Amino acid sequence: MRKKRIDKRELKIEKRYSDEEERNFEKKAQKRVSFKIHFIIFILANLLIWIFWSFIFKGTELGGSSFKVSIFITLVWGIFVIAHYLFVYKWNKSYVEKETLRVKKEQEEKEKQLEELKEEQNQNQY
Repeated sequence: MRKKRIDKRELKIEKRYSDEEERNFEKKAQKRVSFKIHFIIFILANLLIWIFWSFIFKGTELGGSSFKVSIFITLVWGIFVIAHYLFVYKWNKSYVEKETLRVKKEQEEKEKQLEELKEEQNQNQY
């Protein structure tokens, strides 16, 4: 199979984003990588916990209590993993931006109402 020859012009990447946008992309990527690492550690650690339970504690006097501890660890840590996922992928900056725009809009409406009241008072004085 023959390899395709890459032209130097194809390697040149034009800068399409501002420095601030680039930093935002990098932060978003870092958060996603952080979540993926967290998720892998969660899977591996829980696998280890359940392997220990099944080979060491299952069928012994400590089997029942160690089972409850294993369930507790898995559930609590799972809740944290789900929360981490939601913060990284779902509740990201777009929600903050939307809320900021909503607050600004509310402030503008209040200022507009205040201006209307001032004009109304000025008209009533004359």
